[in-house]
Amino acid sequence: MNRHCGLASVCILIIALALPRASPAVFHLAVIDEIMTSYDGDPNVQFVEIRMLAGSQQLVSDTVLGAFDASGSFIGDVLIVPGDVANGGAGVRWVMGTAAFQAASGLAPDFSMSAGLPTGGGMVCWGAPGIFPPAPGSWDHTDPVKYVDCVAYGSYSGPSNVLVGGPTPLDADGHSLVRISETNDNLSDFACGDPAGPVNNLGGSAALAATTPCPSSAIPVLPAWGLGALMLLVLAGGAFALQRPWTRGVG
Repeated sequence: MNRHCGLASVCILIIALALPRASPAVFHLAVIDEIMTSYDGDPNVQFVEIRMLAGSQQLVSDTVLGAFDASGSFIGDVLIVPGDVANGGAGVRWVMGTAAFQAASGLAPDFSMSAGLPTGGGMVCWGAPGIFPPAPGSWDHTDPVKYVDCVAYGSYSGPSNVLVGGPTPLDADGHSLVRISETNDNLSDFACGDPAGPVNNLGGSAALAATTPCPSSAIPVLPAWGLGALMLLVLAGGAFALQRPWTRGVG
């Protein structure tokens, strides 16, 4: 009996290796790359852009775009993606957007959605669990870790998760939030986008100049002479600190 079981296991393994292997992920190797929650004071102008990190990530039908408020409570589904996208590959993008976004930008989103992203602050998540997207009603949309990626922004003060890390204090009103790195830490991974630059799956693009200015950097930029003066001050301060114990000893 053991011999037969062992032979059967070997046969199953050989057959499995001979069959074409399914991709380990057909939509998971992707990130939320850019979002906008309002533009020129209009909260109906909204979009979310997804960027693929590898090939064969086009099977996005039944993935979910979900919204959470600033406290981390689930608001609801903004969109259940109704189909797949045609073009794949590392760096290829696709867009979910409102009719008002299309009117403002001239760019046709790959999928139309209703305005449902929280302005001012909140969290936006996209994706689904499983290798292939399961039926949307079969999993808990209120659990952020069930999604592929999330962005917490602005006044968000809710719980963190492995997809968010630290929320970014930047919002996406009057300009976009654009990804600049991929460390699972929104605080480090997102910057204010001016202009917003969404790109759809056909390669069409738009440039939306900010109607609300991006905040300036909190780190001052010194002129060339300022850096030299700062170094002299540091050196002088260090010399003074070294002299103080000796001076007290002499006294």
